Amino acid sequence: MIMNQPKKPKTKNLPVFWILFIFSIVGFGILLLIQPDREPLDQKLLPWNAHYDSAGKLHALGLTVHQSTLSDAMKIYGKDVEVKMFSKTDESHKSLEAYFPVIYIGSIKAALTLKLEASKAELDHAFDNGKKITVTTSGEREVELYNSDITKFFNTPISSLTLIPRNNLTERAIDKRFGKPDRIEVQSDHLPHWFFGKLGLELILDAEGPEALQYTTNVKPN
Repeated sequence: MIMNQPKKPKTKNLPVFWILFIFSIVGFGILLLIQPDREPLDQKLLPWNAHYDSAGKLHALGLTVHQSTLSDAMKIYGKDVEVKMFSKTDESHKSLEAYFPVIYIGSIKAALTLKLEASKAELDHAFDNGKKITVTTSGEREVELYNSDITKFFNTPISSLTLIPRNNLTERAIDKRFGKPDRIEVQSDHLPHWFFGKLGLELILDAEGPEALQYTTNVKPN
């Protein structure tokens, strides 16, 4: 005589969705536990902490005007940089610029342009050896350089810095961070230029576009 075996109760399998959900929560918790501490922001990088030292050198955005090089800037802001030359249509007034399209200074997202102090002979050689020449909307010539020429300018000193924040600056924010300007001038571009001598800063306000913070030794303390 064969006796019937008692049936085992069926177990319900956990749905795949909940399994993945639980694992994601556990994984996220582990990541939070092992996440390294962020390095504190170097206060010298902040735009409102620019200053002249006792020797008359201008320090801005972690760099020293007429002393720091493009290579120094790349150590701080990364290697995502474009180096191009510009000139007038008659090939006069040649200039060399390095452009960082995206940088971060703490929570500040911005673009950064550096003018480089190359000699006339260096500029003429790079211009004549240019890879491609285009005409800008302002009528200037823009020269794309070969990488072999660009690397020659890595140790070239910086003559000025221009920071272009992604978020517009309000007058209240400017007053809070930078203080009162020494003077305000409306120049040929029909825009107000605010001058902060102690910071070596010329701040250009544009209601229809981003502001520009230009650091140069042409702006000096009173």
